[in-house]
Amino acid sequence: MAYSGRQIETSIQAGEDLNTSAFQYHAIALDDGKLANNGLEASGVLLGKPKNKEGLTLGYIGELKFAAGGAISAGVRLTVATSGWFTSAVSGDYAVGRCKSSVTSGSIGTGIFNFATPQLKVNSWGS
Repeated sequence: MAYSGRQIETSIQAGEDLNTSAFQYHAIALDDGKLANNGLEASGVLLGKPKNKEGLTLGYIGELKFAAGGAISAGVRLTVATSGWFTSAVSGDYAVGRCKSSVTSGSIGTGIFNFATPQLKVNSWGS
């Protein structure tokens, strides 16, 4: 079961309608308050369900729930794919965290994140 632990949060304005549970725990871009499309653009995990132009809460450092866009094993580095889904980072991706326990595609997982300093994954660096 996915869970959240200690985390640091911030608030920004939603740049699109995110008031459904379908978008909760997806990655959000800081510059426009919309779903992020890659690990470099991503600034945190959406913690609520805001409407367009409402305040939204982003978890950007800590132990957070996330929406898995594919099957991900424990310990694997996480990046962001299209529409804010989290996936396994491969060479050339910006990693924003690590998966804490294995998760299936479309499920909610738990990860350890640091969106403040995404790291470029090169070749076989890390998991």
